Amino acid sequence: MNENTKLTEILLKEDAVMDSILDAQVKIHEAVKSRDWFTLDSNISKMQDLSVQFIDLENTRDSIKETDFTAEEHKLMKQIQSKLIKSKIANSTLNDYVKITKGFVQNVLDNVVPQRRNVLYSKNGTIVKQQPVSVVLNKVF
Repeated sequence: MNENTKLTEILLKEDAVMDSILDAQVKIHEAVKSRDWFTLDSNISKMQDLSVQFIDLENTRDSIKETDFTAEEHKLMKQIQSKLIKSKIANSTLNDYVKITKGFVQNVLDNVVPQRRNVLYSKNGTIVKQQPVSVVLNKVF
């Protein structure tokens, strides 16, 4: 097998793995929004396995010393780069969603349980964390 066909084969595998990663990211985002923790956990495990596969393929691709790419290989590389950017945007979006939701819940708890905002200091001047106060709600956020 020559270098070009081997490189094309690796790029096609990387493209397929990136499709699977993007699919898993969508499922993770939906699981977070719907609070389906089992689906979230299984997709995070799947995503980790896919990431390891992609890194292995990328290392194999890097080991091939190719200076002239064919038009098909160049197209595949651009396609993979595009999917990597989509993946990065999806991660950023999910991260922002989690931060905003956490801030909202934290603000609600600070207003519902105001003593959580008080800061206690020890005799040495260090901050002492208060014991958590239980709050029972009959509503789902």
